[in-house]
Amino acid sequence: MRESSFKRDPVLLLSSVQLAIMNCKEVHRMRKLGLIIGLCAILMLAGSVYCLAAAKPTGKVVLTVIGAITETNSDKGLELDMAMLEGIGTKLYDGADPWLGKKKYTGVVIADILKFAGASKDVAEIIVIANDGKKVTLKPEDVSKYPIMLATQDAGKPIGAGLGGPVKLAFPYTTYPELQKMYPKEDWSWFVVTLEVKVK
Repeated sequence: MRESSFKRDPVLLLSSVQLAIMNCKEVHRMRKLGLIIGLCAILMLAGSVYCLAAAKPTGKVVLTVIGAITETNSDKGLELDMAMLEGIGTKLYDGADPWLGKKKYTGVVIADILKFAGASKDVAEIIVIANDGKKVTLKPEDVSKYPIMLATQDAGKPIGAGLGGPVKLAFPYTTYPELQKMYPKEDWSWFVVTLEVKVK
């Protein structure tokens, strides 16, 4: 019977053991490194979201969120320029505008704005305030259920002041016809400047 090479060469055996130990240590080190990198990535992501919410607008303020929110960047509340507002994420509403006919509005869903602003979970109502002082009150359950939006574009172009812009309240009537009874056409508020979050 042939002897094992390890028996014939103790040095080779020792080297093999040392190599195995080194490999185990390297695997352990790589796992720890991967865990550290993963944690750093999560912290960086969380930090970037926080910074985005807390950043001050560099352009003209088009919307201010006030009331029961945790993310603010001014004494008034959370001020957003158009880039910041649309940066929250936009969606398309291809349907009827009761005043202007068929439209292709792009805008930001109010539920997403509230989430971005860190709105309280005990919201009682959301008040949409226009430049002329007109107020439209939305129920939080409706805002959560339906993609009620603040439209910022019409067919890919900014909404002019003569058509209700730069920010207008839009209800997806075509997709959810029941909204017409809940929020009549008079609630399609033009030139929205403020969202007020009120708690119970």
